[in-house]
Amino acid sequence: MNDSNKMKRYVCKSGINGWRAKLQHVYANYQEFCSYDSTYGIASRLGFSSCKVAWQANPIIHGSVNPEDLGRN
Repeated sequence: MNDSNKMKRYVCKSGINGWRAKLQHVYANYQEFCSYDSTYGIASRLGFSSCKVAWQANPIIHGSVNPEDLGRN
């Protein structure tokens, strides 16, 4: 995660204390986000058609160490 000062604490649906922040604050840059997306399918899990669309939308997202907690507000 790129900038912990911009992340807020968030209680996820699993009950785990996680984080909440703008997508572009979670990843260092677009290339890093696309790399994670190619492995974990993040953009589609957040409801976007591609990395590019998700990156440009820059939604507030949340997550924790549990992959099931990944979502957007």
